[in-house]
Amino acid sequence: MEIIAAGLMVSLTLIVIASRGQGKDTSILWASVLISVSMVLNINRVYLLADGWVGGRNYADLGANLLLLTGVYFLARAIQRAAQPASYGRKSSYEASAKAGLVSTSMLASILFILIEAPVTSTSFMRDYGGQWAACLYSAGQYLYIGAVMAAAGWTCVRFRKAWTTGIYTVAFALVGLGCLSAVLFVVDVLILDALHVLGMVEALSALSGIYAVLNSATFLFLCTGMALPPASRKVTAIYETARTSSVLAGLEPVWGQAVAGNAGLTLDLGVVPKRPDRRSSELHRMIVEIQDSLARDPEARDRIGAEGLGKLASASDHLERLSWRPR
Repeated sequence: MEIIAAGLMVSLTLIVIASRGQGKDTSILWASVLISVSMVLNINRVYLLADGWVGGRNYADLGANLLLLTGVYFLARAIQRAAQPASYGRKSSYEASAKAGLVSTSMLASILFILIEAPVTSTSFMRDYGGQWAACLYSAGQYLYIGAVMAAAGWTCVRFRKAWTTGIYTVAFALVGLGCLSAVLFVVDVLILDALHVLGMVEALSALSGIYAVLNSATFLFLCTGMALPPASRKVTAIYETARTSSVLAGLEPVWGQAVAGNAGLTLDLGVVPKRPDRRSSELHRMIVEIQDSLARDPEARDRIGAEGLGKLASASDHLERLSWRPR
């Protein structure tokens, strides 16, 4: 189960890195990287190796949990920023509260961890040491914070759901909303498990442990899929559009050559086009403008390119207009 969760998070991280544009919000990148490292540390072999490096007293558990807390903070912030439309304009006090909660929860977890008697490295930390009050509070404090920020993120998805009613965003935010709900239910299950363990009601743990596994998997599946869909869709669409634009350019270039023949003042200097992700569409725009200029200045240009050339010019203009108005 730990390997599946880690694999989902690492996959999300790779998608985010591959599709991230310059100047974009880095919240989801930080979230995916931090949570990925935390999930990898939860793999038994990795945990044993890492804990051996830091003294063999389960300090790796504390490190993994602090990384998870920080990652969840960035994840919730990414959901908040993505779900809230830019036209909303007002910055809420959520970020300041979430940041303060992260700092205090991390400090509390660190203090409580010191109070836990856990001298031997354990890959099932709470199962082995969860009967101690310090361990119960250590776990409960972290998951209360996680539940609070994910509930706030889920509420934002519900609140602004009408703003995302087109394209892949509808599916993505529905999945993220389900992931937030699953995360809250997961937190409730953890809190009950912590309480039962510290109260000595061990026989009731097995049933809730099964629910724990299901909710844990569902949470990561919904959240990772929902957060990965928009960037993955944008990347695939960008690749397709670049290929399509290159094809339109290749078809229009002979038309341009016929249109500007004999006009020394017109030259297609593509070296002046900035090297940006939309470079091909900028080249196409420049070519279309020069053909139109030639048609306006040279009465014979229309005869040189003919009806077929005019048809290609119209198709290229339509293609460029669709690119300009495509929802982002």
